[in-house]
Amino acid sequence: MSTISKPVAFIIGYGSNLGPAIARKFRSEGFNVAVSARTLDEKAAKEDGYLSIQADFGDIASVRNAFDRLESELGPAAAVVYNAYSSNNTSPSDPLANSYETFLNNVNVTGVNVYEVARRTKAGFEKLPAETPRAFIGTGNLTPWVHFHTLLGLSVGKRAMANIVEASARAYGPQGYRFYFAHEVKGSTGGPQPQPTGQAHADVFYRIWQQKEQGPWEVCFTETGALYDRAAGKVVA
Repeated sequence: MSTISKPVAFIIGYGSNLGPAIARKFRSEGFNVAVSARTLDEKAAKEDGYLSIQADFGDIASVRNAFDRLESELGPAAAVVYNAYSSNNTSPSDPLANSYETFLNNVNVTGVNVYEVARRTKAGFEKLPAETPRAFIGTGNLTPWVHFHTLLGLSVGKRAMANIVEASARAYGPQGYRFYFAHEVKGSTGGPQPQPTGQAHADVFYRIWQQKEQGPWEVCFTETGALYDRAAGKVVA
């Protein structure tokens, strides 16, 4: 398969756990992979076969530049994974302890700037062949439904992301431009997973990309990669 004919995966918020696992999975499935973060080991990324794009997703100009470089070097992405976030914890007794600037950065990186990422993702989807599966997947958590007093900035950001994903899924999913908010919970309780499982994210995210139809915009799964029904409180597949 030539480089030009391969689908492209763009992993935003590369980090040290979820990002590498997701990137490895998509590359193993025949994708050209680009990874992006504020700080990157470009030599290591190149050795792994990835295009590295240094970017600050709290800065909207940097967001746009990242997509410009992606498309100029690899083409539009068929799979975009948004794993970037910013969080500065406070004590439960003082949720307003952080400065406005710190709070705003948490919200922008985690959620508000996802709006521009989603716009650029959709614009890229429109350039792809009709038969190519296309999916935006935002790495979520339980904060849109369960409030954590120490994570106010992160929580507001994830709620923003969930709203953007839901609206986009409803509007564009029927056209084949699919959007998801995917998050891991403990299989035994359905509660928060303090240490997210990289391989479970990688396997679930790739399965999401393979789907033919939009389906539910929220995808909840366990550390084994099994789907979890939050409403029913049980593993379903």
